[in-house]
Amino acid sequence: MRIPLWPQISNTLWTDADPIVRSRLMDALHVLVLFNFAVAQPIYDRLSERGALFVDQHIGMPVAYLLVGLLSAGIPGAIVLVEWLVSLCGRRYYETLHCLVLSVLLFLLALPVCKRVDFLFGPGMIICSTLGAALGTSLYLKYRPLRAVLSVASLGVVIFPVLFLIQFSANFGKSDPTAQRLDRYQPVPVVVLVFDEFCGASLMTPERKIDAQRFPNFAALARDTTWFRNATSVNPMTVQALPAILSGRYATSNYPPIPANLPQNLFSVLGASGYDRAIFEPVSSLASPGLGTTRNAPQGLWSQTTFVGNFLWRVYLFHVTPFQYQGHLPEIPRLWFGLHSSRDVHPEVTRGVFRYGWSDTREVQFQHFLKCLDASEKPTLYFMHLLLPHLPWCYLPSGSRYAEDGEDWQLLSVKTQTGLPGNWGPDELELVNNQQRYLLQLIYLDQLLGKFIARLKETGLYDKCLLVVTADHGISFRARQSRRSIGKENLDEILSIPLFVKRPGQQVGGGNDQDVESVDILPTIADVLGLNLGRATDGWSMFDAAHPPRTLKQFGEVSELQTVDPAIIHNSNVPLTIRERFGDSSDPASLYQTSHIPELIGRRVDSLKLTTTAQVEMEFLRYSDEVITGKTKTVPCFFEGRMATKRTADAPTVIAVAINGVIQGVTRTYRQPGLPSRQWTAMIPETAFHAGRNDVHFYKVTGAQPDWMLTPCVSVPVSQDP
Repeated sequence: MRIPLWPQISNTLWTDADPIVRSRLMDALHVLVLFNFAVAQPIYDRLSERGALFVDQHIGMPVAYLLVGLLSAGIPGAIVLVEWLVSLCGRRYYETLHCLVLSVLLFLLALPVCKRVDFLFGPGMIICSTLGAALGTSLYLKYRPLRAVLSVASLGVVIFPVLFLIQFSANFGKSDPTAQRLDRYQPVPVVVLVFDEFCGASLMTPERKIDAQRFPNFAALARDTTWFRNATSVNPMTVQALPAILSGRYATSNYPPIPANLPQNLFSVLGASGYDRAIFEPVSSLASPGLGTTRNAPQGLWSQTTFVGNFLWRVYLFHVTPFQYQGHLPEIPRLWFGLHSSRDVHPEVTRGVFRYGWSDTREVQFQHFLKCLDASEKPTLYFMHLLLPHLPWCYLPSGSRYAEDGEDWQLLSVKTQTGLPGNWGPDELELVNNQQRYLLQLIYLDQLLGKFIARLKETGLYDKCLLVVTADHGISFRARQSRRSIGKENLDEILSIPLFVKRPGQQVGGGNDQDVESVDILPTIADVLGLNLGRATDGWSMFDAAHPPRTLKQFGEVSELQTVDPAIIHNSNVPLTIRERFGDSSDPASLYQTSHIPELIGRRVDSLKLTTTAQVEMEFLRYSDEVITGKTKTVPCFFEGRMATKRTADAPTVIAVAINGVIQGVTRTYRQPGLPSRQWTAMIPETAFHAGRNDVHFYKVTGAQPDWMLTPCVSVPVSQDP
């Protein structure tokens, strides 16, 4: 009898593999074990992280049972059946197929491990995984103890699905969110507006007052409410920071919580107290679905299973594929990441749970929320998590846009010169240009706040409601620091949040210096309404004078809590840095006065020396010359590009941007030590453009005042090499 390929290799390298001692039953068990380790368990891990997906889409335990049956038994059982059918053609065919199956499963086991080795690139990962699979197969065939280890590991075939089913069933755990009504219970309307990625210190002057010149509506709100200027977030990640607001609890898990994890939250407490609801919750999933939510949730056991399967095969491909090749894989559906779609929302409905997409036009979401605010006689919770002034930065103070407000992944990161997502480089100009865009969008948000307050007053809600306006976490603009990850030098920016609380009937407000945290918001709401929460919270009412003040602030990334001295928040230099970078807010144009050579601003191009002997090649990453008028005007006032020629020198290139023959902005390429200075951005005032096409030109600036020289720049195709 001829021995097939892998036993031949084994015999050549070592000794006889003695295939006779391997029973077909044992081979089948080992296929089952390897499939569960290589395929089923990684999928169970990822499914366990997505409790919100199943809750949102009404996918219950029957689907979990069917998935477990398919992954842990059905698919590997089908492989074993094929092996058995092939064995009818002869043992050598069976041995060859069995060795091939083992090699593939071991290859799938090895790939994720090799992906963790930093110095291995795509081809290296595949080669190492292939060699590992070949070696593992040969060792398996030669050594009986190794096969015995696999037999013992068969316990995982039972343990993996059982643990998954236990965790999955927790998604639908029952809870008792009721709160005891006290004698002073007052079921007044509750209005909660939560902004996103909003450093509260950005609103302040160096004197720790709200900058009424730039943010008149926030200043007006502070006069009517209690403004907690030292308020802080307890987590830099939205999926943990927002649940902390809603539940009054610090994060205890790495996963985004669902109602079963935090049964006592703002939605459940007020829902159990008889409140109607209009809830806009685009990121978190603590509100139980109801009227106004998804239109197209899958129906029927098999439909739901195939719906989930459409995610799983794509997610598994990303699990095993080297990072360098993932750009060629089929896209993972938006819902897997909590990215909903506006198509799933009924815009005419004013009660229910509304889950727009993260970056569906945020102005549209806000207008829908304003429509929900009404003079209902029934006590109602109006809640909105508005993803502003969060990325993408695309709004101007007037409400015009200079970029699309619908790029999902721009919400997660921002391009920087470090090449690391969300990590600022050493160049101060890069920070200034990005903070400029953030502040412009923050001024736009101030305009939306004015509309929000006007709507509350129009409906009569402003005087009688309990109003809370806050944000989930801040944002940092410091050189060599992360935009969002907490470090010693950016704590004050990322933890700082705005917080305004207006009690029913409150007429006079002002600043308050208490060291409050976002976990205090739910206990404060319960206190004002006269409710005694049934479960303990980590925070307490901001109006509880009997509670001792905080001596330390607490926060955590993921679930590990840390402490910090509140003085870091009190002494934040954010307001002073903003004034130094952008000047005094009494000048409305001050935010645009960040040009590299301010003396050139306003000069006509034809008043300067122009050379045409050589032209500078430039790649435009973001460019347009047309103002599009409509419901939301689009103005091409933000430009981004890079010099086409790589330069090893550190010296940056100075670039002038001329609109209709007048220089409106001067910038330079960003410095990045050790790398060519190529990338640049420029923000031009909206007033520089007229409707329709504009004459936009770029020039390289050389020389010094008054002998500046302009060299025209020409556009070349964008290369793939950054």
